[in-house]
Amino acid sequence: MESIDERIQKALSAEDRAFLARMESDGSLYRDIAATFRGHTRWLNALAFLFAFALLAVGVMCGWQFATQTDLRTMQLWGAGTILSFLSLGLIKLWFWMELQKVSILRELKRVELQLASLTAAMRSGKTQ
Repeated sequence: MESIDERIQKALSAEDRAFLARMESDGSLYRDIAATFRGHTRWLNALAFLFAFALLAVGVMCGWQFATQTDLRTMQLWGAGTILSFLSLGLIKLWFWMELQKVSILRELKRVELQLASLTAAMRSGKTQ
């Protein structure tokens, strides 16, 4: 008895097999990051990326000012600025990693959709039983 995976592989054309092999081998983090800047929300991702760099600079500056102050009140203010900027940076990074997950899940859904469409076409034409 054939498994569903074997039936799918038989139903795929050589071009579809090559496409799936390329999709499975292209699992790099850099490709996923680049893919987030190609979608319909690329402007939002780019803006968040720029805000992340700005918040990093603000956080480092506030941390430096915190370390060089002698007055307790100004130390508290610079410390609060440091904490808020790094907390905001962490939230932006968390959002960005969720965007990376979305890109990865969409890629896998497209792969499954292709396999299902190929299997359906093959079953309709009577190639696999």
